[in-house]
Amino acid sequence: MNIASFSQSKYKNAAMPGDDVALLIPGRVLAVFDGATDPTGASYNGLSSGRIAALAAARAVAEMSLDGTLETLAAPALFQNISDILKNEARRINASHPPSTTLAIVADMGDSFRLLLAGDSGIRINGARLLQHTKLIDMVSTSARIFVFKQIFAATGDGDEAEARTRATIFSGLRSAVENGVMTAQDADDVVIAAAAMSGLQNHMEAVEEFLMGGIRVQPQFANRRGHVLGYASINGGRVIDEGTVDLRISKQELSSLEIFTDGYLSLPVGTDIPAWEAEFARVEAADFHKLQDYPSVKGSTTAEFSDDRTVVCLNMAQG
Repeated sequence: MNIASFSQSKYKNAAMPGDDVALLIPGRVLAVFDGATDPTGASYNGLSSGRIAALAAARAVAEMSLDGTLETLAAPALFQNISDILKNEARRINASHPPSTTLAIVADMGDSFRLLLAGDSGIRINGARLLQHTKLIDMVSTSARIFVFKQIFAATGDGDEAEARTRATIFSGLRSAVENGVMTAQDADDVVIAAAAMSGLQNHMEAVEEFLMGGIRVQPQFANRRGHVLGYASINGGRVIDEGTVDLRISKQELSSLEIFTDGYLSLPVGTDIPAWEAEFARVEAADFHKLQDYPSVKGSTTAEFSDDRTVVCLNMAQG
């Protein structure tokens, strides 16, 4: 088999590392981890809490691949073990925001692979079958961001300025924006109504309002929140819920390829190698730079940053 990997920080000048981490131990495990961006912007010895979370999870998975745990431990316990490690990491660095990460793991079982997913990173099987969970809470923040961005861009005509002001508004929350005179109470209501409609949550207006009024800075309150429409599984030091997680085994005889990727890739290529993934990324950037139309996202690109970090690991089985 052939294994290749590519990872790019969201910072175009590569001045700082992103929050993605790839793990490659051929014959044992392949994985990607997407650490959640710390909304406070805090740094701990030069690293973000998201990168610290992704690195800690990668180290734990590497150890599990070597001691056999990845083969034998049930998925809920496996995810919880890693989450508990992040809880200890949060204490170690005295984090002001819970370090969290996604997991997308391919464990080599000899004649088969075990595929494990928690969060919104993905795995594609044979260039066709996609395993990836879409979080409703991201759909809500994306919808709100698009609505606000379009209003600001219409007034300024400057994409970078509109993106910066929109991120600040969605991060701090609509309540803060009203209190600071950034928008009126009616404007905030309009954003909530538009976001609920765009994300198909008209019957959950209270939940949408609760989140958007507080902003992305309060999003950790919804992580592993069982029973809430905006709740989602997160490896964040808490008790991991199983919604959206995957534990699947697939025979190597059924495989031609496996691709593991973080959500910085907003569209999937036809091909199953690195050049195909990067060509598709470039196409998306050209088609929807601000991520408002065909490829909506929680953030858009600017002259200095891509909309997100991106990482992909491509495994192609030997042919013939």
